[in-house]
Amino acid sequence: MEAVLIALAAFIPMLTLLVVVHELGHFFTGKYFKIKVLEFGIGYPPRAFGIYTGRTLVRLDQATQFVNLSGAQDLKPGMLVKVGSAEFGDGTLVARVIELPQRGRAKAPKEEKGKDAKVKDEFLRHEGKIRSVDGSSIILGDMVYSVNWTPLGGFVKLAGENDPAVPRSLAGKSVLARAIVLAAGSAMNAVLPIFIFSLMFLIPHDVAVGDVTIAEIQPASPAAAAGLRSGDVIVRAGGRDIEVQQDLTRAITLSQGSSMEWEVLREGQPRIVQITPRTNPPEGQGPTGVRIVTENIHMETRADPPWGAVPKAFTSTWEILVLLRHEVSGWFGGGASPEFSGPIGIAQVTGEVTREGGFNGWLNLAVLFSINLAILNILPIPMLDGGRLLFVLVEWVRRGKRIPPEREGLVHLVGFVLLIVFVLLISAKDIQRLLEGRSFLGG
Repeated sequence: MEAVLIALAAFIPMLTLLVVVHELGHFFTGKYFKIKVLEFGIGYPPRAFGIYTGRTLVRLDQATQFVNLSGAQDLKPGMLVKVGSAEFGDGTLVARVIELPQRGRAKAPKEEKGKDAKVKDEFLRHEGKIRSVDGSSIILGDMVYSVNWTPLGGFVKLAGENDPAVPRSLAGKSVLARAIVLAAGSAMNAVLPIFIFSLMFLIPHDVAVGDVTIAEIQPASPAAAAGLRSGDVIVRAGGRDIEVQQDLTRAITLSQGSSMEWEVLREGQPRIVQITPRTNPPEGQGPTGVRIVTENIHMETRADPPWGAVPKAFTSTWEILVLLRHEVSGWFGGGASPEFSGPIGIAQVTGEVTREGGFNGWLNLAVLFSINLAILNILPIPMLDGGRLLFVLVEWVRRGKRIPPEREGLVHLVGFVLLIVFVLLISAKDIQRLLEGRSFLGG
C-alpha cells in the first residue's frame, strides 16, 4: 500500500506538470495569433470549479435569439450564459443565440414558436459571465481557467480546431500559424528540461566525489589495446571530469562506437590515451573491458552561477537526446528490445525512482519523460499534435487545398481508438508485473 501511495503522489504531480507545460505552449501561441482560447484546464472533466476572465465585446441586434430568456432586458451582470456568435466584417462578434443554462430541456422563446433557436456549426460557441450589459451589447468574460476532478494532466480548448468557418478559429489561421501552435506544445516540453537542469545546478546541492580507479582489465579489450593498467585513476573522459563511476558510464555511452580521449593518473603522472568503446561487447565485459571502483568517496556542496548553470543545462539536455538516439539505434542493431509501459507502469517506475532517489530522482525522471513526450507528440501519429501537423503539411503541399474536416476527424478517431487499445494491452502487462511483484527497474 505504501508503494502505491508513493507512486500516485509522485506520478500525478509529474504528469500534471508535463502536460500543463505542454498546453501552455498551445495557450500562449494561440493568444499570440489571436485565436479564441475558450478554456485552460488542469485535470480533465468533470469540472470542480472555474474562474472566468476576459472582456469580450458581443453585439446584440434584432436577429439575436434568446433561450430561457424573454429578451435582452433579462441579461444581468454576473449571469452565466452560453452564446453562439457570428462575426462582422470588422471582426466584431454579434450574438445569434444567447442561452441561460437550465436543468432540463431548454425551450425557445414564444416568438420562435415552432422551431428552437439553434447554434449553427459556423458560430463561435462560447460561454462566460456577463461583465456589463447595455441595450446593444454585452461584455462577456468567456475565458475560463478550470480545475477538474480527474487529476491527470490538463488541456487547452481553442475555438474551431477543425472548422475554419468558426470566428477566431485555429482552423481559420494560416498554415504557418497553425503549424506553430501545434508544435508549440512539444517545444515547451523540450525547453522544460533546460529549466529544470538550470535550477538543479543553481541550487546548492551535495555531490559525491572520489577517485575512479581501474580495478581490472579484460584481455583483448579496447582498454587493453589502449595500454591502460589496473590502478590507473581516470581523471577525464570524453571531455568531462570523472568524479564517480556514473560519470564514466555516461561518457562511454555518449561516445559508444567513436574514439574518445581518456586522461588517467598513473603513479601520480598524467597520461593521455585514445580508446574506442564497443557497441556490442562480449557478455560481462562492457564497452571498454574495464572494471572500475570509486575510492576515497566524500561529499561536496556545489552551486553554479547562472552563466554556468544554463550552458550546463543545455549540455545535459543534449546528452540525453544523444543517449536516446543510441538507445533507439540499439533496437535496430541487435541490442535490447524496446520496453513499453502504460500509465500504470509509468506510475510504478516514478514511485520507485522517487523512493530511491528522492526529489532529485523525481526531477531527473521528469526531464526524461518531458523529452520523450516532446518527441512522441511531434511524431505523425493520428490524434496527436504531430498527426495534425501532418495534415497541415499536406495542405501546404497541395497549395492551400484542405482535406475535408470530417475525413481528418475520422483519421484522428481511428488513431485514438488504436492508441486506447494499445494502452490497454500494455497496461495489462503492467498489471501482470505488479501482481507478480516484479519491479519495472528489474529485480
